[in-house]
Amino acid sequence: ILIYKNKVLAGVSAKQANTTIEAVKRAIFYNLEHRQEVREMIKKENIRKILIIGTSKKMVNQIVDRLSIGRVCKFINIEDISTKYEIEVAKQSRKEGNHVIPVPAVEIKSMASGLSINSLKRLFRKGNNRNMVVLEKTIIRPTFSYIGKFYISADVIKQIIEYEVYSFGSIDRINKINIENCNNFMNIFVSININDLETIKKIEDIQQIIKKSIEKMTLVNVQKIDINIHKIKKINFLQC
Repeated sequence: ILIYKNKVLAGVSAKQANTTIEAVKRAIFYNLEHRQEVREMIKKENIRKILIIGTSKKMVNQIVDRLSIGRVCKFINIEDISTKYEIEVAKQSRKEGNHVIPVPAVEIKSMASGLSINSLKRLFRKGNNRNMVVLEKTIIRPTFSYIGKFYISADVIKQIIEYEVYSFGSIDRINKINIENCNNFMNIFVSININDLETIKKIEDIQQIIKKSIEKMTLVNVQKIDINIHKIKKINFLQC
């Protein structure tokens, strides 16, 4: 969502999503109509500076690219502005299914019916000004937080890989697929037999298509894809 002057101007909150997958897609403006609505509002309000909140630099860059708002001027890590205690409290709150949106409850209630909503007010002093400012946030419990955790089976990933590899036509056989999860990233190892030497030129294309398909269908980040050619079925030798 686009928040400006304490009001929600455009977009659809990821917290209204029925599933975690849908929530992630909304958060990164995956839908064309969604991102177009926010783009137009940014242009209409002539907004010059935007704070993008994301869980990683990759996510922030994805949002920047999809909203076509130039480049990131500065990254601010959560550790730079919050204490360890505050971060731990936030983590515990998320484990309990609670999410915080930096707008008043009245704004959220108008767009998120059916969700568990609680208002949170905090006083803070801006700069050297003696006057206290009230910052109101809203704690909500999204629908998908009631559903519980979800996971993507390794068999699903393997089926995607098999489909994409065999779609090239010049692959004789897939011998083995190993999937390794490491720090929220996925490393993939594939052993194949190919029909001819020409197929070697297509290996990089195969890697890119596998990565693109998995990330698009599952929203899992693929860090590395290693393809090992175990056997070449047919080799044509040149005669002198």
